[in-house]
Amino acid sequence: MSKLTVRIGQFSDPGNKPANQDFHGAMVPEPPLLDTKGVAIAIADGISSSEHGRVASESCVTGFLEDYLCTPETWSVKKSVEQVLTALNTWLYSQGRHEQNRHRGHVTTLSALILKSTTAHFIHVGDSRIHHVREGRSSSSRTRAGTGSPNSIPACRSTMASRRWNVAISSS
Repeated sequence: MSKLTVRIGQFSDPGNKPANQDFHGAMVPEPPLLDTKGVAIAIADGISSSEHGRVASESCVTGFLEDYLCTPETWSVKKSVEQVLTALNTWLYSQGRHEQNRHRGHVTTLSALILKSTTAHFIHVGDSRIHHVREGRSSSSRTRAGTGSPNSIPACRSTMASRRWNVAISSS
């Protein structure tokens, strides 16, 4: 059996904005967790009009990565992600619920990738992107801009022909 090999590059640029509200991270666990949960990568783009955009994006990425790896090994990727994102969404909503100005809420996008065995699981809410980079070139975006409702978690699954991945995540 071949070993999953992953090279991860992460970059975020605030563009014309004075502050960067993005946050990204990755977790590559040691075996046996690598075999049962896979590699988890995420980026979140906090809404710049919110005072709490950076806190929201950091909380979302950190919570997603840590909580996903702590879900039971018997759960599928889909069940694990649904449970984690439902809890994160509830927490983020509760943080901004008491704000008088809705633009002060904890609002963020999230794009994540779980690489497990020979399958890539794409998780996407908002307008961040995931690209597959092969031989120094980015293929078409694996996710598209859009919005997800709190009760609907857009996700797709792709079977990998190769077990060697270069991953680039970016925020628009």
